[in-house]
Amino acid sequence: MRDIVLALAVPLLICASGVYAACDVWWRRLRAPDPRSHAGRRVAAERAVADAEAIVADRYAILAEAERSAARFGGQR
Repeated sequence: MRDIVLALAVPLLICASGVYAACDVWWRRLRAPDPRSHAGRRVAAERAVADAEAIVADRYAILAEAERSAARFGGQR
């Protein structure tokens, strides 16, 4: 009996996770602003600026680390 329950539980779990994922996507799309609207364009622009700021901050951190390494190893000749 336990084998049958286990064998039926796996497809049921897969089906339930698929239904959950479909409902989650539907819910998020329902609540998301329309990308063609003013609010949607504003949200997309803010997200693009935040991504660009993160990239620039990461690059400056890498550059600062490289400069510190060069100064540390350059003076030990």
